[in-house]
Amino acid sequence: MAKLFKRSLVKLVASFQDKDQCLEHMVKMLADSGCMEIPDRFLAAVKGREEIMSTGIGREVAIPHARDLVVNTMRIAVCLLHQPLEFQAMDQLPVRVVFMIAVPQNSNSAYMMILRSISEYLRQDEKRLALLASNSEDELFARVSEIEDVISKNIQL
Repeated sequence: MAKLFKRSLVKLVASFQDKDQCLEHMVKMLADSGCMEIPDRFLAAVKGREEIMSTGIGREVAIPHARDLVVNTMRIAVCLLHQPLEFQAMDQLPVRVVFMIAVPQNSNSAYMMILRSISEYLRQDEKRLALLASNSEDELFARVSEIEDVISKNIQL
């Protein structure tokens, strides 16, 4: 399986004005990595998903995602925010880390396993708090690489 996380897609961010600015920034990161055509269409899919139900899963984590024909390679962007962002999360708390998953149209089962693996990893307080405490992009990338290792074990491709 191709790498889901790339160093260039893992960023520390001071703040975003709002949820839309965060989503737009992360779609641009993914588009710049070459994993999709027509980023505006993917952004519309992500925002449409958010309108149905926020992807703020609680515990300061959001996992916005969409499956679309414009995505050619599954890839994940990660932003750790210095200033928490209101995301309409399930627990009503603002988020500090956002994982955006770009999913090709035909990748449903792998995509569900990846979503589950990220959620389960971040439910572990020790691991989530260590990720949230990352002081550099290299440190954050090392933490998300641990998640990729978990995903690799769960998905036998």
